[in-house]
Amino acid sequence: MQRWLNTVCSNDVLIRDEEMVFFVESDFGYSPVVRRKQPATGVRRKVIKQFAPPPDDTPELERARPVVKAFYLGTMETGQKVNAVVKARRGLGLAESALGNTLALLAQTEAHPGMSNAFRKLGRTIQSAGDFHAAQATAEATTFADPLNYHSSDAFIVKETLTNRQILMRELESARKDTRSRLQTAEVLKSKSSIRRDKVDEALQALDEAKHTEAHLNGKVRRVTANLVQERRRWFSRTTRDMRAAIRDHCLRQIEAERRTLATLESARPDIRAIDSSGGLSRLGRDAPPSSRRASLAASQGPRGDAWSGVPRAAGVQRGEFGVPQPKREDRIVEEGDGEGDRLDAKNAASRLAGSTF
Repeated sequence: MQRWLNTVCSNDVLIRDEEMVFFVESDFGYSPVVRRKQPATGVRRKVIKQFAPPPDDTPELERARPVVKAFYLGTMETGQKVNAVVKARRGLGLAESALGNTLALLAQTEAHPGMSNAFRKLGRTIQSAGDFHAAQATAEATTFADPLNYHSSDAFIVKETLTNRQILMRELESARKDTRSRLQTAEVLKSKSSIRRDKVDEALQALDEAKHTEAHLNGKVRRVTANLVQERRRWFSRTTRDMRAAIRDHCLRQIEAERRTLATLESARPDIRAIDSSGGLSRLGRDAPPSSRRASLAASQGPRGDAWSGVPRAAGVQRGEFGVPQPKREDRIVEEGDGEGDRLDAKNAASRLAGSTF
């Protein structure tokens, strides 16, 4: 809310607007006072949008509307897909909680003590993973879906504002044609041999009204164009900054949630290995692997990052614009056909992630 107020109050046009004064001075129960009429509404507006845009002497605004429309449609579609992912992740959390409860009930009927303990611990672990996935869905909706929906609505308003300018330009072009028509009518009257006084007065009055309307629309278009040129630059810069911050925050929260989930799942590994002397593999008809090939029971997630990768997360990692670690020159993956390249595996992927945050 504070960021929105800073944005609105820093605008040179809005800070002197009458409606803005009413908003600031009202204590409670603010409602719009000044009713502004749109240049065109309803079916007429839809019909005007079907025509080619009028000639524009400001290329910056002429190129802006297609970009803003594409951004509006893209953020709207992406927001809908992210909301579907959030809904599916919440369903996953509920399903994992139900699975954890089922495993806990299964542990009560299991006669083997090792299996009973493993079922009980695994049930609690899966329940915790379900809670983490529910929290991850909420964080995803907050950090990514909400900014996308906000910027989609904001881009729609920007697009409609640029459309209003084009409608004003059409009205200005129509007023100029009307002025030329009235001027031609006056010229025809001057060329006649007999001139009626009432016809002359009517033609001059219509010509003055057309010139006055043209001058009014011309000044309005000039003011709107000058304001929109400045606002377009501010809006592009502000939207780019906000979207980058939202994407960065979303990525960091996703990494944190996945690491927390992985650490929780690994907490059940000792109990699974301790089912019997074969390391929990007797039910599969397998023996325990030799100590030389036995996996370490140490947790892969620690305060310094991925312990199993053997690469520290905080030291020696160059970070890019979004806080994502950048690979060194010798570690960059080259395209196929170059003859040499880096390994593309989990260890090298983990070496490029940020430090653990839990």
